Amino acid sequence: MSGSTFNDIIAGVKGEGGEFKAQIPATWMQGRATFGGLVAAVAVEALRKTLGDNKPLRAIQVLFVAPVGIEPIDIKVKTLREGRNVTSMQAEVIQEGGVCCSVLASFGAARESVLSVSAPQRPKVSPPEELSPFVYVEGKTPGFTKNFDMRWAKGARPFSACKDTEHGIWTRFTEPGAASILHLIALADIPPPIGISMLSNFAPGSSLTWSLEFVDDIWEAQVDDWWYIKTELAHMSHGYGHQEYEIWAPDGKPVALGRQVMTVFA
Repeated sequence: MSGSTFNDIIAGVKGEGGEFKAQIPATWMQGRATFGGLVAAVAVEALRKTLGDNKPLRAIQVLFVAPVGIEPIDIKVKTLREGRNVTSMQAEVIQEGGVCCSVLASFGAARESVLSVSAPQRPKVSPPEELSPFVYVEGKTPGFTKNFDMRWAKGARPFSACKDTEHGIWTRFTEPGAASILHLIALADIPPPIGISMLSNFAPGSSLTWSLEFVDDIWEAQVDDWWYIKTELAHMSHGYGHQEYEIWAPDGKPVALGRQVMTVFA
């Protein structure tokens, strides 16, 4: 069985020939399901081990089909097309014979271009040192949150009856080390559905689909430095929320854009 840190779990992804295995410990659970950012990162690690070159990851599309538990998982990898500039791949996370998560990924080499449009700058908000940390409460808070430090700079925490549709969260890993694209994937899934922050009483919520795009492949950062994530609820009805993301590295450099469809059972 792999260790409990993020790096231990990623190092425990083993296999070849498109067939991989991994194990996720109970410390990364949220209710009956594993934290989705970790599931996606494990799948992408299997894709990276299969990729025949060093093209940077440009985008992923994730479909959460069923909860991933603490039992061992199988990851089946398929190369859909390998071109000179772009390689398209798919990973299926399988547990107890059923597909629990499907990840489509695009790896693309950098090209010379006359076009250059920068992503927005990081908003000016209170620094994390001036904000209250998110407190883990046994039996009420998802267990995976103990692996991160989170501080709301805008909006408010779940079940606070906050009606803001735009939130801003400073976050970082509690373990040290250099950040990789896999750490960024995990960090990007930290923000909960904004809809549950609008509630005053507990109700479950989860991700249904997730799209994440990486706007730059040249950056260096530490995972235990502060990353900033801006989220905005674009629409919500019939129990489904549509949430957009912008993510900045600790030095303020924009690194990713995203969008999720989230369910809230209230």
